[in-house]
Amino acid sequence: MASTKRRRSKASQAKRRYRWLKFLFLLALVGALALAGYMAYLDVQLRERLDSRQYQLPARVYARPLVLREGMVMHPDELASEFAALNYREQKTLSEPGSWSQEGMNYRVWRRDFIHSDAREPAALVSFRLRNDEISNLRDGDGQRIAEFRLDAANIGSLLGGGDDRNPVRFSDIPPLVANTLIAVEDQDFPNHFGISPRGIARAMVANVQAGRLVQGGSTITQQLVKNIFFDHKPSLQRKINEALMAVLMEIHYDKGYILQEYINEVWLGQQGARGIYGFGLASEFYFQQPLDTLEPHQVALLVGLAKGASYYNPWRHPERALQRRNTVLELMQEQGLINQAEFDLYTAKPLGVVKGGVTAQNPYPAFTERLLEELRPYYSYEELRTAGLRIYTSLAPSLQKLAEEAISNGVQQLEKDRGIKTNTLQAATVLMDNHSGNVLAMVGDRDPDYPGFNRALEARRQVGSLIKPAVFLTALERPEEYNLATLIDDAPVRIEEADGDVWMPQNFDKLAHGQVPLYVALAKSYNLATAHLGLDLGLQNVRQTIRRLGVETSLPRVPAMLLGAVEMTPFEVASMYQTIANGGETVEPRTLLAVSDADGERVQNFRRRAHRGVDAVPAYLLRWGLEQAMREGTGRRSAKRLPSSVAFAGKTGTTNNNRDSWFAGFSPEITAVVWLGRDDNERTRLTGSTGALPIWTEIMRKLPHEHGPVEPPRGVEFKSVNARGEYMDPDYCRGGYEIPFSYETRLQPAPECQGRDRWRWFRNLFGNGRSQAAPREQMTPGWGVDPSEQQLREQRRSQMQEQLRGDDAEEFGIDRGYEEEPVELPRNPSIESDSGGAPVEEAQPIGPALEDQWP
Repeated sequence: MASTKRRRSKASQAKRRYRWLKFLFLLALVGALALAGYMAYLDVQLRERLDSRQYQLPARVYARPLVLREGMVMHPDELASEFAALNYREQKTLSEPGSWSQEGMNYRVWRRDFIHSDAREPAALVSFRLRNDEISNLRDGDGQRIAEFRLDAANIGSLLGGGDDRNPVRFSDIPPLVANTLIAVEDQDFPNHFGISPRGIARAMVANVQAGRLVQGGSTITQQLVKNIFFDHKPSLQRKINEALMAVLMEIHYDKGYILQEYINEVWLGQQGARGIYGFGLASEFYFQQPLDTLEPHQVALLVGLAKGASYYNPWRHPERALQRRNTVLELMQEQGLINQAEFDLYTAKPLGVVKGGVTAQNPYPAFTERLLEELRPYYSYEELRTAGLRIYTSLAPSLQKLAEEAISNGVQQLEKDRGIKTNTLQAATVLMDNHSGNVLAMVGDRDPDYPGFNRALEARRQVGSLIKPAVFLTALERPEEYNLATLIDDAPVRIEEADGDVWMPQNFDKLAHGQVPLYVALAKSYNLATAHLGLDLGLQNVRQTIRRLGVETSLPRVPAMLLGAVEMTPFEVASMYQTIANGGETVEPRTLLAVSDADGERVQNFRRRAHRGVDAVPAYLLRWGLEQAMREGTGRRSAKRLPSSVAFAGKTGTTNNNRDSWFAGFSPEITAVVWLGRDDNERTRLTGSTGALPIWTEIMRKLPHEHGPVEPPRGVEFKSVNARGEYMDPDYCRGGYEIPFSYETRLQPAPECQGRDRWRWFRNLFGNGRSQAAPREQMTPGWGVDPSEQQLREQRRSQMQEQLRGDDAEEFGIDRGYEEEPVELPRNPSIESDSGGAPVEEAQPIGPALEDQWP
């Protein structure tokens, strides 16, 4: 009986075990099916994400590369600024690319490898001598003489980037030292595990128990990649499970090389404001301003060390922590045989060597970048610039940009202090442009150059005052039969009754009328009355057309006040106008954009120089000469003591009513620069053009290298001596006079005191030695289509002016109608006086269509 019960009990237990086993099996089966289904779901998510994965890469912007040339003029300070922009390190003995050395006036430079728009140039050495601001003895690394040597271009930021920024690299381009160091530090079992590493987890647990705190993680590189791509960094059990499952799936579908490549491109290695620095490719540029494949072991060690915690080991904020972490990585590199003992000792003794923080800010030059975006807009969509990783090559000259920024910031503060102007009320802008190419070399749109707000260089439309006057004088000089630099202009009161009943009666700054003055003196001294008389005689429409031919496209009022500056322009537009004068009458379209390529430096689109001749070279040269006199003897003479007299500077001040705006626009043979000062509320500044803008312009120009000597006149110009009445003083008959350039088409009246007979004149003329012989008509610079009979109509035009102003085409602009200029006295020039006692003269094909609707 008992045995029967025992048998029944055993049978019952067996049934219960069977039922439990069956239940567990079914549960395991359901769990396995559920897990398989969940893993299938994760697998779909993983593969869809990775197979369609594309990095969003903002366009990278590069400055123009500095090209060193034999005989090139350059200041040592300018050269040092270029090296600083490139983040080159000064060393006594060059040890790596991106460094330079100086011994006396001898320089050696080790250029970095760089992909230019036209070619990739490898790292290379160059040496040269810089003496008296001129480069000589330019030699390559083998000591062979070379004509020129191009440095790499400074990375000056990126365009329209989002929060994440990276510079991806392919697995084939990853230096072995980077890959092996990363594996040695982060995941030594990486070549062998299948996504998770039990041995790594166990090793981490032991280390954490021994330390009594969390000091080591057990995640593999694959798990970290999954976490970076799919999950946030908040710790949770669910995330860890999903991370492990997806790591296994990733190992099934992708090889180790791909996984390591993606990790190297995905890991977060730093932060700059709202910009995240992701991947070793960008981090290499961000911290060292070097490509990844040029890093030395100690630099690789720092980047690998930052993967543990880029914020905690920030080398700028916590340099001691970063140094300790780097040396720990170097120790692991030695243990793994990646470096030997001697290299370990060498590299642990080196400093961190990171460049200054913020050197690759997304937009360090906001004024320049705004213009660059305008030029890019017809060719590239907003999305392309934000995500396609384009390489954009620009015209910005880092040394000139730095100089302009410092001159504006320091100059504005100094003027407020010296002139008793309320602090932080004065604003400023400047534009520097290459005369021949039209390249915008520098631009500042705020007294705080880094401020990305209102860009006054491009957007501040202010009345230009006397800056418009050269167009009036140019209109006259284009009529050589009627006007020349010595023509006497009437500086007498002007009264014009306008259509609205107002009376326009401009005045000179000194409230005086100076009578008959030579044209060039009226320009140099910026006489309002003489300019108004001249402009009215020429006709408003003719002056308007001249302004257009100088490249100005802004609205031009049809009122007499236009002649004295009642025209609103931006500093950028003024620079373009004066560049035309500086370039001998050839208008070159200003540009910041030189070339664009894809992320690999291929498929390059070049943007060519665009130019047209708006003004003939002869009158342009005569106007330039007049503006040179303004610098030497006129309204710009305040700068004479600070600028080299051997350089042909030319320029013009501008001051508007009640001293609201202070302008100076001028140029050397190579560079045009415009400076504007004013207040955003348009209140009075108490500054004239010569007391406000001119000192800042002078500070910029005096620090730049310039070509010395006079500007060579074009064919069709001759110099002749004239007296105070503008009469020709033939050196065969009399002495004295003032030598002035004239067009060959100008026929001067001889001075009466110089007339006489020379019985040998026929002999000299016979052999072509006559001093006043003009070139044959067909060889002369062409005329400008002016009918000589128009001279007879000048008075008629002038009398018709009031009727014209009352006509249907007269426009009312509500603008100030009088302009002032700085009172200065020109020195008397005794050599101008004639023997007869005449009065002295006072001194691209687009890659794609325009995509306007894609821009915000």
